[in-house]
Amino acid sequence: MNNPKYKAIFNKAKELFWKHGVKRVSIEEICKEAGVSKMTFYKFFPNKIELAKNILDDLMENSLNRLNELIKSDIPFSEKLKEIFLMKLEGTKNISMEFINDIYNNPQLGLMDYMNELQNKSMGEIVKFYKDAQNKGAIRSDVKIEFILGYTKQIVKMMEDDHLVSLYDQPQDLIMESMNLLFYGIVTGNG
Repeated sequence: MNNPKYKAIFNKAKELFWKHGVKRVSIEEICKEAGVSKMTFYKFFPNKIELAKNILDDLMENSLNRLNELIKSDIPFSEKLKEIFLMKLEGTKNISMEFINDIYNNPQLGLMDYMNELQNKSMGEIVKFYKDAQNKGAIRSDVKIEFILGYTKQIVKMMEDDHLVSLYDQPQDLIMESMNLLFYGIVTGNG
């Protein structure tokens, strides 16, 4: 939407949610930061959860568009994987643990189910990408695509483990560690 007030609400809410999570941010705070009234807020969004869903929709749509551009590009498969991981990191950049916790550890907000729906929609593109890469010999033929997908789902589950998450400075560090483990294993060339 091109409405400047909508954009102000959307951008300030995203900034606040990324920093403090959804639960801790009030509609009043969003309105104050965006320089709009509560009436204006309710003109665009019925509540802050729906606003959070709109932000997640935008994030997913942008990610899918970038993924499709990347898949269609002429760069080698290994570079595509690298770019996908960088996209994943960039997509989570500046997201606080509070926001991650609100999605995955506060089911009463309804964001986890919503996020799962969005991820399921994007899964078709990812499966096609991996299968095509496997058919071209970029992924070992004996590796099941379902294993790769299952592993990536486990990465999401790892984000629910407070102890594991606390071992890393940023959520992105845990995501990158998990991806490196999938593609490079744990054994060094010295092992």
